[in-house]
Amino acid sequence: MIHELVIHGGRVIDPASGLDGRRDIGISEGRISAVAEHIPLGDAQDVIDATDLLVVPGLVDLHVHVYWGVADLSIKPGPNDLTRGATTIVDAGSAGANTMPGFREYVIDRFEGRILAFVNISAMGQIDPFLGELHDERYLLADRAAASVLADPEVVVGIKVRLTESLTGPNALVALERAIEAGEIAGAPVMVHIGDSTVTTDETMRRLRAGDIVTHAFTDRVNGIFDDRGRVHPSALEARERGVRFDVGHGAGSFSFARAEAALAEGFRPDTISSDLHRFNVAGPVFDLVTTLSKFLHLGLSLADVIAMATEAPARAIGRQGQFGSLDLGTVADVTILRLEEGSFPLTDSFGATVTGSKRLAPIATIKCGHPGLGRPDGDVQDLGRFRQ
Repeated sequence: MIHELVIHGGRVIDPASGLDGRRDIGISEGRISAVAEHIPLGDAQDVIDATDLLVVPGLVDLHVHVYWGVADLSIKPGPNDLTRGATTIVDAGSAGANTMPGFREYVIDRFEGRILAFVNISAMGQIDPFLGELHDERYLLADRAAASVLADPEVVVGIKVRLTESLTGPNALVALERAIEAGEIAGAPVMVHIGDSTVTTDETMRRLRAGDIVTHAFTDRVNGIFDDRGRVHPSALEARERGVRFDVGHGAGSFSFARAEAALAEGFRPDTISSDLHRFNVAGPVFDLVTTLSKFLHLGLSLADVIAMATEAPARAIGRQGQFGSLDLGTVADVTILRLEEGSFPLTDSFGATVTGSKRLAPIATIKCGHPGLGRPDGDVQDLGRFRQ
């Protein structure tokens, strides 16, 4: 069999299949055509030499903001996601039902990577960081949000609601309830942004359903998932038992090393690791998804764990397991090539605490639907340099 591309000699980590070892990956017609200990290089039209590198499923960032020019937080997609290893990014509520069609036509459909989206329960979507989208209850239209999911299930994966008081005014509880109503109508998950809300942790957690997602799980802000003693709140533990998922959503003000360390000490790990990339954190402390993954390597999670939390797990959270997030034969050929670097690396959380990590992940190349070079960190979309033979 002649493969259009072979990725040769890398350490392949594919949590969906449990694979962790040296393998060659064959790609043809945009799909994974072989996973083998050795593929004869004569069977390849093109070869990427991944010796001493990691080869993983294309990274999936479950929480970003990329409706640039319309939604207040958003950045342009590409430079800090696709070129940094993320083949799939999920916008977390930048667009509401009224603005989703424009997001689809002018951003999503024109992007060389894959953008999916949670639709904001506010029909207007995100408006301004200081003028919250939920202050006017008339924007909280569960039927319109649900219709947005049902009309475009290829792209719209669920409902998003932000519960911070500055964004909700007095409407936090009604916004949460409308979001869940929309999720029920659409048969879709609700992603809930927690922290600094007038709704208590207990009030939030007991309303969530199996498959709903709590983002900003390790925030240091009030009414997060921690109680007054700094332990994981009993209602969060009970919600996890019911099947509620917990996402990192680092952001500019939503990830604390101290909170993460406390939760991990209790055995409470995130289900998914996401960046919450937006214009207030893209220049730091977030930068990209791989930097966020590196922070969890510092916190003691294994390499296989952090890769799983940014591949198979987020794909499963939005019902796309088997479509991407794995390297199984016949699946779409989304592949990320990384280097695991050792040294001394400063890593900073959202509250200014800085630690020194001994390891970090660095993106080398991104392959989207079998096309190599779409995500070179140096911006060169044609040549993979020494990585191509």
